[in-house]
Amino acid sequence: MATIIYREATPDDIESLALLRWEMEIEQGHEATDADEYKQAYVATERDEMTGRRHRAWLAEADGQAVACVLLVWWALPPKFGDLQRKRGFVSSVYTKPAYRRRGIARELMRLLIASAREGVRRLILWSSEMGRPLYEQLGFAGSRGLELNLE
Repeated sequence: MATIIYREATPDDIESLALLRWEMEIEQGHEATDADEYKQAYVATERDEMTGRRHRAWLAEADGQAVACVLLVWWALPPKFGDLQRKRGFVSSVYTKPAYRRRGIARELMRLLIASAREGVRRLILWSSEMGRPLYEQLGFAGSRGLELNLE
C-alpha cells in the first residue's frame, strides 16, 4: 500500500485538480465533457484564483500521483455589528479516487482545509453528497437556514 502524502496545492497543480474534478463529475453521472476541454476551462478559471489565494486546495498523493483533493473558495462580506471581519468559505471538489476510499484521506484533507480556514474564515459552507454527509457531520457541519435560487 502506497504512502499517502498530503500537501497544499499550488498553481502548478491546477491540471491535477482539474482531472480529479473531471473524474468526480463523471462519477456523479453528469454528461461527459471532453477531458482536455474541461481541463482548459478549469485552468482558465482557477489559475488567477489560486495565485491570488482566493481559492486554496489540498491534495493527497500516492506514488507521486494525485488521488484526492479538496478546494476552499473564500470571500469577504461587508461588516455587520459584532462581526467586522466577515469571511465565508465554500468547500468544493471533495473527491477521492475509488481505489483510495475508506482510508481516512478525505477526512485528513478536510482537517487541513478546516485548520487553514480557521485563520480568518468565520463560516464554512458545503453541499454534500449522501456518501459524504456522515464525514461532514462528524467534522461538525450541520444543516443551515440557507436558501438557493437557480438563475439558469
